[in-house]
Amino acid sequence: MSAILCSRCSRSLWHIVRHYSFKLNPKAVVIAAAVRTPNTLQHVNQEHQLTGMVIDELVKRTAVPRDEFKKLIVCSSSDMASNDALSSMARNLGLKSCQTHAIKDEACSVSGLQMSLECLQRDEEDWIILGDTRTNIKHQAGKILASELMTAAVPVRKAPAVASSSENVEKSSSGAAALALTTAQMAERLQLQPLALVREFFIEQDNLQAIFRLNNSQPIQLKDVHSWELVMPQQQHDNLSMLVDLNVNDVHTHDISQITATHLLTHTVHALPAGSLGCVVMESTNGECLLMVLEKLVPKPENLPQLTLYTKEPCPLCDDLVAQLERNFAGEFELKKVFIDRKENVRYLRLFRHDIPVLFLNGQFLCMHRLNEEVLRERLVAIKSGGAEEKKT
Repeated sequence: MSAILCSRCSRSLWHIVRHYSFKLNPKAVVIAAAVRTPNTLQHVNQEHQLTGMVIDELVKRTAVPRDEFKKLIVCSSSDMASNDALSSMARNLGLKSCQTHAIKDEACSVSGLQMSLECLQRDEEDWIILGDTRTNIKHQAGKILASELMTAAVPVRKAPAVASSSENVEKSSSGAAALALTTAQMAERLQLQPLALVREFFIEQDNLQAIFRLNNSQPIQLKDVHSWELVMPQQQHDNLSMLVDLNVNDVHTHDISQITATHLLTHTVHALPAGSLGCVVMESTNGECLLMVLEKLVPKPENLPQLTLYTKEPCPLCDDLVAQLERNFAGEFELKKVFIDRKENVRYLRLFRHDIPVLFLNGQFLCMHRLNEEVLRERLVAIKSGGAEEKKT
Protein backbone atom coordinates (compact mmCIF):
# COMPACT_ATOMS: atom_id res chain seq x y z
CA MET A 1 0.00 0.00 0.00
CA SER A 2 1.42 3.40 -0.88
CA ALA A 3 1.98 6.13 1.70
CA ILE A 4 -0.54 8.33 -0.16
CA LEU A 5 -3.21 5.63 0.06
CA CYS A 6 -2.53 5.11 3.77
CA SER A 7 -2.83 8.85 4.37
CA ARG A 8 -6.13 9.06 2.46
CA CYS A 9 -7.54 6.12 4.40
CA SER A 10 -6.40 7.55 7.75
CA ARG A 11 -8.04 10.91 7.07
CA SER A 12 -11.25 9.24 5.90
CA LEU A 13 -11.44 7.08 8.99
CA TRP A 14 -10.85 9.98 11.35
CA HIS A 15 -13.77 11.93 9.82
CA ILE A 16 -16.33 9.19 10.48
CA VAL A 17 -19.00 10.53 12.85
CA ARG A 18 -21.01 8.26 15.17
CA HIS A 19 -24.80 8.23 14.83
CA TYR A 20 -26.66 6.75 17.78
CA SER A 21 -29.96 4.97 17.09
CA PHE A 22 -31.84 4.72 20.39
CA LYS A 23 -34.80 2.97 18.79
CA LEU A 24 -34.32 0.04 16.49
CA ASN A 25 -35.42 0.50 12.91
CA PRO A 26 -38.11 -2.20 12.41
CA LYS A 27 -36.40 -3.22 9.15
CA ALA A 28 -32.95 -3.46 10.69
CA VAL A 29 -31.28 -6.88 10.65
CA VAL A 30 -30.58 -8.43 14.05
CA ILE A 31 -28.71 -11.51 15.22
CA ALA A 32 -31.13 -13.31 17.50
CA ALA A 33 -28.79 -16.09 18.61
CA ALA A 34 -25.32 -17.46 17.85
CA VAL A 35 -23.60 -20.66 18.94
CA ARG A 36 -20.60 -22.82 18.03
CA THR A 37 -19.24 -26.26 18.89
CA PRO A 38 -16.39 -26.74 21.37
CA ASN A 39 -12.82 -26.76 20.14
CA THR A 40 -12.03 -30.46 20.45
CA LEU A 41 -14.45 -33.03 19.11
CA GLN A 42 -14.27 -36.78 18.97
CA HIS A 43 -16.03 -37.30 15.63
CA VAL A 44 -13.91 -34.87 13.65
CA ASN A 45 -14.94 -36.03 10.18
CA GLN A 46 -18.72 -36.08 10.58
CA GLU A 47 -19.53 -32.52 9.59
CA HIS A 48 -23.22 -33.27 9.01
CA GLN A 49 -23.57 -34.42 12.64
CA LEU A 50 -21.93 -31.25 13.94
CA THR A 51 -24.18 -29.14 11.73
CA GLY A 52 -27.36 -30.82 12.93
CA MET A 53 -26.40 -30.52 16.59
CA VAL A 54 -25.41 -26.87 16.45
CA ILE A 55 -28.51 -25.86 14.45
CA ASP A 56 -30.80 -27.72 16.86
CA GLU A 57 -29.34 -25.83 19.81
CA LEU A 58 -29.46 -22.54 17.90
CA VAL A 59 -33.22 -22.90 17.39
CA LYS A 60 -33.71 -23.54 21.11
CA ARG A 61 -31.61 -20.49 21.98
CA THR A 62 -33.92 -18.27 19.95
CA ALA A 63 -37.09 -19.71 21.57
CA VAL A 64 -38.66 -19.30 18.12
CA PRO A 65 -41.17 -21.92 16.88
CA ARG A 66 -39.48 -24.11 14.28
CA ASP A 67 -42.04 -23.33 11.59
CA GLU A 68 -41.04 -19.64 11.71
CA PHE A 69 -37.68 -20.37 10.06
CA LYS A 70 -37.89 -19.97 6.28
CA LYS A 71 -34.32 -20.46 5.05
CA LEU A 72 -31.42 -22.67 6.07
CA ILE A 73 -28.08 -21.79 4.48
CA VAL A 74 -25.08 -23.97 5.27
CA CYS A 75 -21.53 -23.50 3.97
CA SER A 76 -19.18 -26.45 4.18
CA SER A 77 -15.66 -27.32 3.15
CA SER A 78 -16.66 -30.90 2.38
CA ASP A 79 -18.91 -32.77 -0.03
CA MET A 80 -21.78 -32.67 2.46
CA ALA A 81 -22.73 -29.47 0.63
CA SER A 82 -25.75 -30.92 -1.19
CA ASN A 83 -29.29 -29.60 -1.01
CA ASP A 84 -30.74 -33.11 -0.71
CA ALA A 85 -28.67 -33.91 2.39
CA LEU A 86 -29.42 -30.52 3.91
CA SER A 87 -33.16 -30.83 3.21
CA SER A 88 -33.23 -34.22 4.90
CA MET A 89 -31.45 -32.80 7.95
CA ALA A 90 -33.87 -29.86 8.11
CA ARG A 91 -36.87 -32.22 8.10
CA ASN A 92 -35.32 -34.31 10.87
CA LEU A 93 -34.87 -31.15 12.94
CA GLY A 94 -38.50 -30.13 12.46
CA LEU A 95 -37.61 -27.22 10.15
CA LYS A 96 -40.22 -28.24 7.62
CA SER A 97 -40.86 -24.70 6.31
CA CYS A 98 -37.20 -24.08 5.46
CA GLN A 99 -35.82 -23.64 1.98
CA THR A 100 -32.33 -25.11 2.05
CA HIS A 101 -29.20 -23.79 0.36
CA ALA A 102 -25.99 -25.83 0.57
CA ILE A 103 -22.80 -24.04 -0.44
CA LYS A 104 -19.38 -25.64 -0.80
CA ASP A 105 -16.83 -23.01 0.11
CA GLU A 106 -13.22 -23.65 1.01
CA ALA A 107 -12.68 -20.18 2.48
CA CYS A 108 -14.47 -17.77 4.79
CA SER A 109 -18.03 -18.39 3.49
CA VAL A 110 -18.80 -14.74 2.86
CA SER A 111 -21.24 -15.81 0.12
CA GLY A 112 -23.62 -17.47 2.61
CA LEU A 113 -23.62 -14.40 4.84
CA GLN A 114 -24.21 -12.09 1.88
CA MET A 115 -27.13 -14.25 0.72
CA SER A 116 -28.69 -14.12 4.20
CA LEU A 117 -28.40 -10.35 4.57
CA GLU A 118 -29.74 -9.65 1.08
CA CYS A 119 -32.70 -12.00 1.67
CA LEU A 120 -33.64 -10.06 4.80
CA GLN A 121 -33.41 -6.77 2.92
CA ARG A 122 -35.94 -8.09 0.41
CA ASP A 123 -38.22 -9.92 2.84
CA GLU A 124 -38.62 -8.32 6.25
CA GLU A 125 -40.57 -11.28 7.65
CA ASP A 126 -37.91 -13.94 7.22
CA TRP A 127 -36.12 -16.00 9.84
CA ILE A 128 -32.83 -17.35 8.47
CA ILE A 129 -30.38 -19.86 9.88
CA LEU A 130 -26.82 -19.50 8.61
CA GLY A 131 -24.43 -22.33 9.42
CA ASP A 132 -20.80 -23.20 8.72
CA THR A 133 -18.75 -26.36 9.13
CA ARG A 134 -15.02 -26.72 8.59
CA THR A 135 -12.34 -29.30 9.26
CA ASN A 136 -9.65 -26.68 9.95
CA ILE A 137 -11.08 -24.00 12.25
CA LYS A 138 -8.25 -22.10 13.91
CA HIS A 139 -8.76 -20.66 17.37
CA GLN A 140 -6.64 -19.10 20.06
CA ALA A 141 -6.62 -20.84 23.40
CA GLY A 142 -8.32 -18.75 26.07
CA LYS A 143 -10.16 -16.50 23.59
CA ILE A 144 -13.47 -18.41 23.35
CA LEU A 145 -16.20 -17.51 25.82
CA ALA A 146 -18.33 -20.09 27.59
CA SER A 147 -21.48 -18.30 26.43
CA GLU A 148 -20.77 -18.97 22.74
CA LEU A 149 -20.31 -22.75 23.15
CA MET A 150 -23.19 -25.16 22.70
CA THR A 151 -24.48 -26.80 25.86
CA ALA A 152 -25.91 -29.95 24.29
CA ALA A 153 -24.14 -33.22 24.94
CA VAL A 154 -21.31 -33.09 22.39
CA PRO A 155 -18.76 -35.91 22.65
CA VAL A 156 -15.49 -34.20 23.48
CA ARG A 157 -11.99 -35.52 23.86
CA LYS A 158 -9.59 -34.16 26.39
CA ALA A 159 -7.35 -31.48 24.93
CA PRO A 160 -3.61 -32.05 25.24
CA ALA A 161 -2.02 -30.25 28.16
CA VAL A 162 -0.12 -27.09 27.32
CA ALA A 163 2.38 -25.08 29.29
CA SER A 164 1.16 -21.92 30.99
CA SER A 165 3.31 -19.87 28.62
CA SER A 166 1.31 -21.20 25.65
CA GLU A 167 -2.02 -19.58 26.47
CA ASN A 168 -2.24 -17.82 23.13
CA VAL A 169 -1.09 -20.71 20.93
CA GLU A 170 -3.38 -21.20 17.94
CA LYS A 171 -4.80 -24.66 17.23
CA SER A 172 -6.92 -26.08 14.43
CA SER A 173 -9.83 -28.51 14.73
CA SER A 174 -13.16 -29.41 13.19
CA GLY A 175 -16.12 -27.31 14.15
CA ALA A 176 -19.52 -25.90 13.31
CA ALA A 177 -21.28 -22.64 14.12
CA ALA A 178 -24.69 -21.13 13.42
CA LEU A 179 -26.49 -17.77 13.53
CA ALA A 180 -30.20 -16.92 13.61
CA LEU A 181 -30.88 -13.76 11.60
CA THR A 182 -34.11 -11.80 11.29
CA THR A 183 -35.41 -8.22 11.40
CA ALA A 184 -36.11 -6.10 14.48
CA GLN A 185 -39.86 -6.14 13.80
CA MET A 186 -39.93 -9.95 13.64
CA ALA A 187 -38.01 -10.21 16.90
CA GLU A 188 -40.43 -7.75 18.52
CA ARG A 189 -43.45 -9.70 17.27
CA LEU A 190 -42.21 -12.79 19.09
CA GLN A 191 -41.08 -10.74 22.12
CA LEU A 192 -37.44 -11.70 21.71
CA GLN A 193 -34.27 -9.94 22.83
CA PRO A 194 -31.64 -10.13 20.04
CA LEU A 195 -27.93 -10.36 20.77
CA ALA A 196 -26.80 -7.74 18.26
CA LEU A 197 -27.98 -5.20 15.71
CA VAL A 198 -26.40 -5.03 12.24
CA ARG A 199 -25.83 -1.27 12.06
CA GLU A 200 -24.29 -1.42 8.56
CA PHE A 201 -23.21 -3.91 5.93
CA PHE A 202 -22.14 -3.68 2.30
CA ILE A 203 -20.00 -5.36 -0.33
CA GLU A 204 -17.08 -3.59 -2.02
CA GLN A 205 -14.33 -4.62 -4.42
CA ASP A 206 -11.68 -4.66 -1.67
CA ASN A 207 -11.23 -3.93 2.02
CA LEU A 208 -9.99 -0.35 1.56
CA GLN A 209 -13.05 0.62 -0.49
CA ALA A 210 -15.27 -0.96 2.14
CA ILE A 211 -13.76 1.15 4.91
CA PHE A 212 -13.85 4.32 2.77
CA ARG A 213 -17.58 3.76 2.22
CA LEU A 214 -18.29 4.03 5.95
CA ASN A 215 -17.67 7.76 5.61
CA ASN A 216 -20.61 8.15 3.23
CA SER A 217 -23.17 5.85 4.86
CA GLN A 218 -24.36 5.45 8.44
CA PRO A 219 -21.49 7.30 10.11
CA ILE A 220 -19.55 5.78 12.99
CA GLN A 221 -16.68 7.41 14.86
CA LEU A 222 -13.54 5.32 14.71
CA LYS A 223 -12.69 5.60 18.40
CA ASP A 224 -16.14 4.25 19.31
CA VAL A 225 -15.52 0.96 17.50
CA HIS A 226 -14.47 -1.41 20.26
CA SER A 227 -12.88 -4.04 18.03
CA TRP A 228 -11.98 -4.69 14.41
CA GLU A 229 -12.03 -8.26 13.07
CA LEU A 230 -10.23 -8.54 9.72
CA VAL A 231 -10.44 -11.68 7.57
CA MET A 232 -8.18 -11.81 4.51
CA PRO A 233 -5.40 -13.87 2.92
CA GLN A 234 -2.35 -14.14 5.15
CA GLN A 235 -0.16 -12.09 2.80
CA GLN A 236 -2.49 -9.09 3.15
CA HIS A 237 -2.55 -8.90 6.95
CA ASP A 238 -0.28 -5.85 6.93
CA ASN A 239 -2.52 -3.88 4.58
CA LEU A 240 -4.64 -2.41 7.35
CA SER A 241 -1.85 -1.75 9.82
CA MET A 242 -2.87 1.92 9.88
CA LEU A 243 -5.77 0.93 12.15
CA VAL A 244 -3.18 0.25 14.86
CA ASP A 245 -1.51 3.59 14.13
CA LEU A 246 -4.88 5.32 14.57
CA ASN A 247 -5.08 3.98 18.14
CA VAL A 248 -8.27 1.94 17.82
CA ASN A 249 -9.09 -0.38 20.70
CA ASP A 250 -8.49 -3.84 19.24
CA VAL A 251 -7.49 -5.12 15.80
CA HIS A 252 -7.56 -8.88 15.20
CA THR A 253 -6.59 -10.51 11.91
CA HIS A 254 -7.71 -13.95 10.72
CA ASP A 255 -6.55 -16.15 7.86
CA ILE A 256 -9.32 -16.46 5.27
CA SER A 257 -8.72 -20.22 4.94
CA GLN A 258 -8.99 -20.99 8.68
CA ILE A 259 -12.08 -19.12 9.89
CA THR A 260 -15.70 -18.89 8.82
CA ALA A 261 -18.05 -15.93 8.83
CA THR A 262 -20.35 -17.67 11.28
CA HIS A 263 -17.60 -18.62 13.75
CA LEU A 264 -16.24 -15.08 13.68
CA LEU A 265 -19.64 -13.40 14.12
CA THR A 266 -20.60 -15.82 16.90
CA HIS A 267 -17.51 -14.88 18.88
CA THR A 268 -17.90 -11.17 18.11
CA VAL A 269 -21.51 -10.84 19.30
CA HIS A 270 -20.72 -12.69 22.53
CA ALA A 271 -17.42 -10.91 23.23
CA LEU A 272 -18.49 -7.31 22.56
CA PRO A 273 -19.22 -5.29 25.72
CA ALA A 274 -22.78 -4.07 26.22
CA GLY A 275 -23.73 -1.27 23.84
CA SER A 276 -20.39 -1.27 22.03
CA LEU A 277 -19.62 -1.55 18.32
CA GLY A 278 -17.59 -4.13 16.45
CA CYS A 279 -16.50 -3.87 12.82
CA VAL A 280 -16.00 -7.11 10.87
CA VAL A 281 -14.24 -6.93 7.49
CA MET A 282 -14.29 -10.20 5.53
CA GLU A 283 -12.59 -10.72 2.19
CA SER A 284 -13.83 -13.50 -0.09
CA THR A 285 -11.74 -15.66 -2.38
CA ASN A 286 -12.71 -13.52 -5.40
CA GLY A 287 -11.31 -10.39 -3.73
CA GLU A 288 -14.64 -8.78 -2.84
CA CYS A 289 -15.05 -7.56 0.70
CA LEU A 290 -18.04 -7.56 3.06
CA LEU A 291 -18.02 -5.04 5.90
CA MET A 292 -20.40 -5.27 8.87
CA VAL A 293 -20.80 -2.98 11.85
CA LEU A 294 -22.46 -4.72 14.82
CA GLU A 295 -23.87 -3.19 17.98
CA LYS A 296 -24.13 -5.43 21.04
CA LEU A 297 -27.63 -5.32 22.51
CA VAL A 298 -27.92 -6.10 26.20
CA PRO A 299 -31.34 -5.53 27.79
CA LYS A 300 -31.09 -3.31 30.86
CA PRO A 301 -33.51 -4.43 33.60
CA GLU A 302 -35.31 -1.82 35.67
CA ASN A 303 -34.41 -3.66 38.85
CA LEU A 304 -32.46 -6.89 39.23
CA PRO A 305 -31.67 -9.03 36.17
CA GLN A 306 -34.52 -11.44 35.47
CA LEU A 307 -33.93 -15.15 35.09
CA THR A 308 -36.67 -17.11 33.34
CA LEU A 309 -36.75 -20.82 34.13
CA TYR A 310 -38.60 -23.10 31.72
CA THR A 311 -39.75 -26.02 33.84
CA LYS A 312 -42.60 -28.38 34.67
CA GLU A 313 -43.84 -30.24 37.71
CA PRO A 314 -42.24 -32.37 38.92
CA CYS A 315 -38.69 -31.56 37.79
CA PRO A 316 -35.98 -32.54 40.30
CA LEU A 317 -33.22 -31.11 38.06
CA CYS A 318 -35.04 -27.77 38.04
CA ASP A 319 -35.27 -27.84 41.82
CA ASP A 320 -31.53 -28.50 42.03
CA LEU A 321 -30.84 -25.58 39.68
CA VAL A 322 -32.94 -23.17 41.76
CA ALA A 323 -31.18 -24.29 44.94
CA GLN A 324 -27.81 -23.71 43.26
CA LEU A 325 -28.90 -20.23 42.16
CA GLU A 326 -30.03 -19.30 45.66
CA ARG A 327 -26.84 -20.68 47.16
CA ASN A 328 -24.32 -19.01 44.82
CA PHE A 329 -26.12 -15.96 43.37
CA ALA A 330 -28.43 -14.83 46.17
CA GLY A 331 -29.64 -11.24 45.77
CA GLU A 332 -28.36 -10.90 42.19
CA PHE A 333 -31.49 -11.85 40.24
CA GLU A 334 -35.26 -12.17 40.14
CA LEU A 335 -36.67 -15.55 39.12
CA LYS A 336 -39.72 -16.20 36.94
CA LYS A 337 -40.94 -19.72 36.18
CA VAL A 338 -42.66 -20.75 32.94
CA PHE A 339 -44.33 -24.16 33.13
CA ILE A 340 -44.03 -25.68 29.69
CA ASP A 341 -46.70 -28.33 30.32
CA ARG A 342 -49.47 -25.74 30.61
CA LYS A 343 -51.73 -25.18 27.63
CA GLU A 344 -50.73 -21.55 27.08
CA ASN A 345 -47.05 -22.53 26.88
CA VAL A 346 -47.22 -25.23 24.20
CA ARG A 347 -44.69 -23.24 22.11
CA TYR A 348 -42.05 -23.87 24.78
CA LEU A 349 -43.09 -27.48 25.30
CA ARG A 350 -42.31 -28.18 21.63
CA LEU A 351 -38.90 -26.55 21.95
CA PHE A 352 -37.74 -27.62 25.39
CA ARG A 353 -39.56 -30.90 26.09
CA HIS A 354 -36.33 -32.89 26.51
CA ASP A 355 -34.04 -30.10 27.74
CA ILE A 356 -35.43 -28.67 30.97
CA PRO A 357 -34.27 -26.97 33.00
CA VAL A 358 -33.77 -24.17 30.44
CA LEU A 359 -32.71 -20.76 31.68
CA PHE A 360 -32.89 -17.34 29.97
CA LEU A 361 -31.44 -14.10 31.36
CA ASN A 362 -33.29 -10.88 30.46
CA GLY A 363 -34.90 -12.61 27.49
CA GLN A 364 -31.67 -14.11 26.11
CA PHE A 365 -30.62 -17.76 26.30
CA LEU A 366 -28.31 -18.64 29.19
CA CYS A 367 -28.07 -22.44 29.57
CA MET A 368 -30.00 -25.70 29.62
CA HIS A 369 -29.86 -29.13 31.28
CA ARG A 370 -27.95 -27.70 34.24
CA LEU A 371 -26.81 -24.34 35.57
CA ASN A 372 -23.71 -22.99 33.84
CA GLU A 373 -22.28 -20.77 36.55
CA GLU A 374 -19.45 -19.52 34.32
CA VAL A 375 -21.85 -18.19 31.68
CA LEU A 376 -24.17 -16.66 34.28
CA ARG A 377 -21.28 -14.85 35.93
CA GLU A 378 -20.03 -13.60 32.53
CA ARG A 379 -23.45 -12.18 31.72
CA LEU A 380 -24.10 -10.62 35.13
CA VAL A 381 -20.72 -8.86 34.95
CA ALA A 382 -21.60 -7.58 31.44
CA ILE A 383 -24.94 -6.21 32.69
CA LYS A 384 -23.28 -4.47 35.64
CA SER A 385 -20.55 -3.05 33.42
CA GLY A 386 -23.14 -1.72 30.97
CA GLY A 387 -25.04 -0.05 33.80
CA ALA A 388 -21.90 1.54 35.18
CA GLU A 389 -20.97 2.97 31.76
CA GLU A 390 -24.49 4.36 31.34
CA LYS A 391 -24.28 6.20 34.67
CA LYS A 392 -20.95 7.78 33.64
CA THR A 393 -22.47 9.20 30.44
